[in-house]
Amino acid sequence: MLFPAATPAILSGLRLGLAQGWLFLVAAELIASSMGLGFLLIDSQNTGRTDVMLLAIILLALIGKLSDTLLGLVPQRVASP
Repeated sequence: MLFPAATPAILSGLRLGLAQGWLFLVAAELIASSMGLGFLLIDSQNTGRTDVMLLAIILLALIGKLSDTLLGLVPQRVASP
């Protein structure tokens, strides 16, 4: 009975959690990883590959926006009868 009333808050929390998850994932890759987009950013910075660095930044932005958009569609699906 309470789930329909709590659904907007739950979905909002999921979106915020997803954003935080991406931030922490990239931060962890920047600090202590030997693979992933965060590592690619640091490696391209150290080797002077600006093109690779920009590509990694664009990929991170696209993946983050895509996942946020997909999770943003969930409330419309849940709210529809």
